[in-house]
Amino acid sequence: MASKKNSKATFTYGGVKMSFTKSKTQAAVQYTPGLTKPQTKRSSRGAAKPPEQIEGFEVFNASRNLDQKLDDLRAQPDVTVGTHIWHVDGEDDTPFIPTGNLYIEFKLNTDDAKQTAILEEFHLNIIEVVNPDAYRVSVTQLSPNPIKCAMLLQKKKIITVAEPEFLTTPVAGAFSPPVGRFIASQWHLENTGGQIPIIDIPNAVFGTSHFRRGADSKVKEAWAYLGDYGSSSIKIAVIDTGFAIDHPQLRGNGGKITNMYNAANRSADVSPWFRASDGSWGVFSHGTSCAAVAAGALDVQGVLGAAPNARIIPIKLDILSDDAIKNAFEHALLNGADIVTCSLGFPKPVPLSTYVTNYLAKVAREGRRGKGLPMFFAAGNANPASNYQPRQVSDFAAHPEGFCVTASNSLDEFSDYSFYGANAFLCAPTNGNDGVGITTATVDTNGSGQLSLTYTSAFGGTSSATPLAAGVCALMLSANPNLTLYDIKNILRQTTDKIGPSNAYNANGHSQYYGYGRINALKAVKMADGMSGGAPVSTPTSGTGTGSTTPQPPASSTQRGKVVSKYLNVRSGPSTAYAKVAQLNYGDIVNLLEKGSGFWRIGNGQFVSADYIQPLASNGATVNTRQGKVTSATLNVRSGPSAANAKVGQLKKGAVVSIYETSSNGWHRIGSGSWVAGPYIQET
Repeated sequence: MASKKNSKATFTYGGVKMSFTKSKTQAAVQYTPGLTKPQTKRSSRGAAKPPEQIEGFEVFNASRNLDQKLDDLRAQPDVTVGTHIWHVDGEDDTPFIPTGNLYIEFKLNTDDAKQTAILEEFHLNIIEVVNPDAYRVSVTQLSPNPIKCAMLLQKKKIITVAEPEFLTTPVAGAFSPPVGRFIASQWHLENTGGQIPIIDIPNAVFGTSHFRRGADSKVKEAWAYLGDYGSSSIKIAVIDTGFAIDHPQLRGNGGKITNMYNAANRSADVSPWFRASDGSWGVFSHGTSCAAVAAGALDVQGVLGAAPNARIIPIKLDILSDDAIKNAFEHALLNGADIVTCSLGFPKPVPLSTYVTNYLAKVAREGRRGKGLPMFFAAGNANPASNYQPRQVSDFAAHPEGFCVTASNSLDEFSDYSFYGANAFLCAPTNGNDGVGITTATVDTNGSGQLSLTYTSAFGGTSSATPLAAGVCALMLSANPNLTLYDIKNILRQTTDKIGPSNAYNANGHSQYYGYGRINALKAVKMADGMSGGAPVSTPTSGTGTGSTTPQPPASSTQRGKVVSKYLNVRSGPSTAYAKVAQLNYGDIVNLLEKGSGFWRIGNGQFVSADYIQPLASNGATVNTRQGKVTSATLNVRSGPSAANAKVGQLKKGAVVSIYETSSNGWHRIGSGSWVAGPYIQET
């Protein structure tokens, strides 16, 4: 007696245990390209409804004997694939068609012979080598069906991932603009010219005389163009005097805040509390508001930042010294910040020290794994003290690698409190003159001496304009994460709106008041989206790597390395999430230009995993990886080079590790995304 075929399947897919049900009435076939398909039978009532087509598969229905009909079709010479259709358990409105392909990952460094044995056991053909331990494969006539094959493979001890490839139709989810009582109060995102409610004064409004339609940053239009609120992979480092991280705007879904850091005492305490000279306690609200303007999460009232999905790295800088400033920007650099916004400045117009100036240049140059880190600085707000005379903005805002942001208001006028001068790069909407303030998060103390997490419609200054510009930059990087710092500057320079009198701008389109103009998020995001990322890929210096240009010998002064795996993918960025742009083979020699996050940069837009590169000495001899032994009873393994990063594992005393690199703060990288504190490792 034939065994009953399984109609349900449960297996891990995308890291989640999923259950699928086989359709009792639908299946799909794929015909060989170029061959004539069988003609659909016609009834006396006219033409039959054409079968549903899903990317080369033809879906057919059978109220009974589905398996027999599918077997009959599989036997036809013009049918390449015949398969059952599956549905997510309990959701039978969407078909999932197994294509016959699977993705398989073996445990790291699994022996080649064992990998081959598994592939031969299941009669699988390799269609892509993803890395030395991962493959895309296709089933053959001798293989189990793709679903059964994945379930059997997942039971193998040397396999960590085995997933079938499904084909289905996408859902075109329309973007839903934010809603809430105070969404209109955020005129800086979209200015309709109408009156708006004041969030912290009940039943009060700002009248229409304070607004000019279109005097805004065009952020809401940029969201509509993107179809979302930006990428959650973008991280904005906000450098300020303290943060109320439990505020709904900053807390978001619980994962918005990451890598908190106090630059003065090198701790994770970013509290907004401060102690006054008379011994009393107070609260700095400035940092909370700045962070919320840049990336505040959407809440029930409709209040949100320019890039609501972006994550926030809160860096408390409540004292200005070379050491503290360096610590703040170094933390942003080491923890993967994509953007820095800083609305702080010295109390008097003094320049940055040469040490700090040079270090900020290093951060701008090396950030974002060599693409360059955009840093937005507030021009300053005390212009009446300079008798309204244009003056060179000072300290952070004067740094040549930064973006100096001045202020415009809700009437598209220059805010007369803002510093201005040759350093101005652009202006962004905020309060000033007859305009109104920004509605956003704030923090205060209540009568019990506790933090009161509230909102205000009175935030402003270049302090607000600057994080708004940073949030727009986050939307640009969401559209195109491969933009370099040069690209970002070029886009922002070209896409601003010229406001104010025409004679305010010189022949180069620059104004000492407005910079190159008022920021326009929609234009900037569109231009970023339209730019192609990356650069031509260079080939290795030997072997048969699949690069696309003529091989170039490594510069004599550049460190070199040898590929020690069978295959090694070259990525456009420093993680496996980036696109594959080339492939290297065992023995290929490459330039080792820069190392970070477990990857070597081997060329412009070319990165390879450091785990599969053996560094070479200048004479061509291999350089042995350093070894170390754990000296503490237990040692936490972190995802990055500080205790503020997530714990990803733990080692016991005596454990021996390989040391691939050491960060500037003394942490050792012992694997991809695995770091330990150097004081607890004794090198052997």
